[in-house]
Amino acid sequence: MLIKDIFIELRSRLRSCNVFITTGIDFTKNCNLKISIQANCIVLNYYNDDYDRSKRRDSLSSIESLSDCYSEDECDVSCVIPVRQYCQIIPNSMSCLKIDKSTISFRLLTEPKNGGNFYKELLTTNNFDSSTKGNVLKLNVDVGENTKITCSNCSNVISGNSLKFDRILELPTANLDMSEWFCHGHGHGDCAPTNGVLTPNKSDFLYRLTFFVINNSVLSEKTNKFNSKREVYHCNRCLAWLGLKNKDTVKLFNSEVKIQQNDSEHLVFTHKTPEDIHTDDFIYTIEYMTREFNLGFQYTVMCKIVLECTISTAKKQYLLIWVMDKELQVLRNDVDTIMNDKIELQSTSVTKILFKVEFCLNDEVESWLSDPAVVSTDISKGMFSNGLAHLQKMSLKVPEPFRNTNGYCVSYLKV
Repeated sequence: MLIKDIFIELRSRLRSCNVFITTGIDFTKNCNLKISIQANCIVLNYYNDDYDRSKRRDSLSSIESLSDCYSEDECDVSCVIPVRQYCQIIPNSMSCLKIDKSTISFRLLTEPKNGGNFYKELLTTNNFDSSTKGNVLKLNVDVGENTKITCSNCSNVISGNSLKFDRILELPTANLDMSEWFCHGHGHGDCAPTNGVLTPNKSDFLYRLTFFVINNSVLSEKTNKFNSKREVYHCNRCLAWLGLKNKDTVKLFNSEVKIQQNDSEHLVFTHKTPEDIHTDDFIYTIEYMTREFNLGFQYTVMCKIVLECTISTAKKQYLLIWVMDKELQVLRNDVDTIMNDKIELQSTSVTKILFKVEFCLNDEVESWLSDPAVVSTDISKGMFSNGLAHLQKMSLKVPEPFRNTNGYCVSYLKV
């Protein structure tokens, strides 16, 4: 099989696209390949000269001179990658050609979508899309209903008896000064923040992103006693990681607990039907924080995020994320169509990021956290491990030479 996978980053505003092609051929042994760039497609012709040593070329420079030596009729395998539906390529605009083992990558220039040419683009009157993309958070907790909070791992009830919430409120971003969230910033009222820590009343349910904060007095006595000397809140039955404790408050995460109301058990928050709630919450957290960061900007601004995970009182992990492109259009092939010798590309919008994992509070993490332009939040232990596995898996979409830059790994969300 000549082509196994196609991944194209289409940047219409930059009028270019980056093409990554994974093949089933080792070009270090046989590099007889011709790449033809046309306005509506990319054509790959492969010439197998294993049985004709006189025609075989062992230099990568043969890629550039094959058109003078071979014709398309002589090729053993020919593949056409159609792109007319998504963009129009400028012929003879290939640059940055790189062939490494079984992968091919290069850059192409494209014509503007709205007419004109490479030097002039015709803009429409309704050029800017004001709609906000992304999943919408659905809260599954009702005011005044009898409620039970259970461990999602073993279904152990960690809440006390007769639990009802009278107020359900969304918390502001943690990067704001909590004392300015109230009209009386001097501490008026039982729920006012003290030393930057918000203490909810017994009937308050305060939520943000994929976690919620409640008063620990509404949780069961056994669970509170088990966690009395712990900073990390665990299930007293199965010891599962559930959340974080801060004085009289407990922060519980959607991926670690469930809620029972009206004789039915479900997640506290839903934003789609996930196969992996940890990864789904991880992606939602990054997307939501990026939208908050870019609020008020006409175009996407690169956002830096620190996701913190408290493993124990003395151990904390950090995931440094640099959002490079919030709505990057990528074109990918359907594997089944390639098996049928027919290539069809599918378009999707993804978030391109750079990420790095740090397992302690080093100088780089401190510089990020002290930067006022960086936003941060806590995530659960399961979100950290599953989210990191997701990023590492998505990093495999591009060839190995392009997966790292300046000590950071390149990856995508929701590919």
